[in-house]
Amino acid sequence: MKTRYAVQIAAGAVLGAAGILLPFIVDGAEAISSLLVTIGLVLLAVATVRHWRFRDEPEKDERTQKIGAFGISCSWLLTLVFLALLFWADYLGVLALTVESVLLATILLMGLSANIFRWYFPRKGDIA
Repeated sequence: MKTRYAVQIAAGAVLGAAGILLPFIVDGAEAISSLLVTIGLVLLAVATVRHWRFRDEPEKDERTQKIGAFGISCSWLLTLVFLALLFWADYLGVLALTVESVLLATILLMGLSANIFRWYFPRKGDIA
């Protein structure tokens, strides 16, 4: 196991344990406790999945970096077009949009589309 994964797993376990023990030590620390447990579990899960997926192999190379950059560029362009469409829909009175709904839709679209593009492009073949 790579040292990095071992350190991340240990840090996740320590944060999770601290989050579990904190309410017993400090009164009124439930919010911080749940935050620590959540961060600990996420660290633990991410490190475990990365270790399971990559083992001792390299995590990235020039090809994966190029695919990631291309996927994020396509996601950015898709989000720009989406925001332009939302602008015109609001301007023409087709939709009544709030700032919260636009921000949420944009955040979800960017995050999901970047990951979908990064998943799709390696299966497609060469990116020219």
